[in-house]
Amino acid sequence: MQTNDSSTPPILTETMAQLLLDQRHWREAIDIYRKLALQNPEKAEVYQKEISQIKEYFKPHSNPEALKKTFRIQQKITRLKNLLKVVEKQQPDIRKQRSS
Repeated sequence: MQTNDSSTPPILTETMAQLLLDQRHWREAIDIYRKLALQNPEKAEVYQKEISQIKEYFKPHSNPEALKKTFRIQQKITRLKNLLKVVEKQQPDIRKQRSS
């Protein structure tokens, strides 16, 4: 059984940030995205965009349901784009397997 040592660093991944968002812990998600941007300067712009979207979504508005729907659609689009990148990277491997 593992103990939860307070000296253990938090898990800094996009997945963890998304899990926190799903649980409505948006401040913690933003913190992870900021740290990821420092660790991965080449993706800093992507993380900053995520942070902006999160802040926009959680900002008080007159029509929160419309904003919630928009945010979910944006998140789905981002996930689909990421999935497409993975599939595109795997295509050469799939072609090799089929030709064997």
